Amino acid sequence: MKPTSAAVFLCLVTVILCAGCASAPGDGETPSPTTVVTTEPTPEPVVSPVLVIDPRLADMRIGLDAVELSDRSGLFLTLTVDPAWAEVARAGAPVEALFFAYNTADRATGYVPASPADVRAGDMPYRTLSVTVYDATVIFKADLPRDSENKNLDIEKEYVYGAFVSLRD
Repeated sequence: MKPTSAAVFLCLVTVILCAGCASAPGDGETPSPTTVVTTEPTPEPVVSPVLVIDPRLADMRIGLDAVELSDRSGLFLTLTVDPAWAEVARAGAPVEALFFAYNTADRATGYVPASPADVRAGDMPYRTLSVTVYDATVIFKADLPRDSENKNLDIEKEYVYGAFVSLRD
């Protein structure tokens, strides 16, 4: 290859490379800036029952059910504690259940009380019951809001019910 041919070839390659780097993308159109919209996630509605169980009771089968009263005045809650798979001491296990219910319209979307103290301070109907569990199934029952000093529960509106179940210390 002659020196002039090599120089022409290098110039041609340089022009082609520079032309590709200097051209705007997309047929000469200037790209428009994109707007990034950040949205806060919408909290999911809370589904009943909300059942918070002390980890020390993990070996017990615990379930919560509710039935609306026929006169539409409230809820009848039933908590079943079955110690069949748990190793319960001879003195038994002192179990405490705090039942609660509230109308969702009265709270922020996705609200769930974090502790029994939140329930007691939260202007909602609640009832606390305790019993010593030995080796047989125990059933706790509460009628809310009838069994509570706080009567502000309207079951004609959307509501959430639940219970905190723990060992009494």
